Amino acid sequence: MNGYNMNIVSTILGMIAPAILDKLAASLGISSGAAKSALAAAVPAVLGAMGSKASTDVGARALFDAVSKTNTGAMGDLASTLTGASGADFLKGGLGSLTSLLGDNTLKGLTGAIGKQAGLGADATSSVVGLAGQLAMGQLAKSATSGGLNASSLAGLLNSQQANIASALPAGLGSALSSAGVLGGDFAGQASRAVNDAARNASAATAQAANAAKKTGSNWLAWIIPLLIAAAAAWYFLGGMGHSVKEAAEKAADSATSLVVDGVDVNAQLTSAFDGLKSTLGGITDAASAQAALPKLQEAVTSVDGLTAVAAKLTPAQRTMMSGVITAALPTLKDLIAKVVAIPGVGDVVKPTTDALLAKIEALANPA
Repeated sequence: MNGYNMNIVSTILGMIAPAILDKLAASLGISSGAAKSALAAAVPAVLGAMGSKASTDVGARALFDAVSKTNTGAMGDLASTLTGASGADFLKGGLGSLTSLLGDNTLKGLTGAIGKQAGLGADATSSVVGLAGQLAMGQLAKSATSGGLNASSLAGLLNSQQANIASALPAGLGSALSSAGVLGGDFAGQASRAVNDAARNASAATAQAANAAKKTGSNWLAWIIPLLIAAAAAWYFLGGMGHSVKEAAEKAADSATSLVVDGVDVNAQLTSAFDGLKSTLGGITDAASAQAALPKLQEAVTSVDGLTAVAAKLTPAQRTMMSGVITAALPTLKDLIAKVVAIPGVGDVVKPTTDALLAKIEALANPA
């Protein structure tokens, strides 16, 4: 996915399953609810601090150097990473990276503001900020690698995310961070503007979709449902933010019905295809299981061909919705395929098919 088109805050918070929150909370001696609230504040705060750091050429190079040194392997299984002594080391490592990047005074201002916002002690806040730092560095490293970014373009990515970051900051935190010299610019004001703009856009999109459905007689609003589900992980953390946006999204969901084109429920087909692929790829552990899974992977290619034929009959607005659904799922699928192909003896068996499959899915997400 193009890093400039994603919401980096939602992407990071979406990595944190309830089981991970429980482990973090247990290690810090706080409730899962407190851990959730603290992370919801820490992730956009850390990203905002990184963006402010990268606003100068020197800062952009420092951020790029820090990101380039990040080991993203530990993010593959956060629940295991956060277990025992290795978990404590992981959190300390994140805090150390932020100290090197931002400096002691900025980090002190950052942790102080987050601790006050979340109502946590200094030690617990430092651990939460350390985790947020690791997650932010890891996501930026992924974006830099997949997008071939350099120091300047990585800074540009963060700059493009300012509205998302600002709107994710809990009420009052943006002002506190700005006062502490952690954030540059009018983050508090930008947060309000971002929420209002998003609410207007969501309402406009809902009205446009309803009008299109009336004109065409098709019930294609169901394309909104997968996007709302993907956003649910972020709303789990940001439940107190942007109620007007949430209400607009709920109205869109209430209006949505099933999409059927020539008797084919495309929404169900996409869901089934991605679920099937994850199951098939997850069962590959060696060359023998890869060989056994090959027919199912080839069937998936055929299924995508069928969806491509159906997609040709969609309206431009429908194709845009379909593109959003597919591109939201692609990063996870690509990561899974990369892990499977890296297994000794497996790449030679499945890579030609998975390469063809990804090419077809990407083409489906970007129809001419």
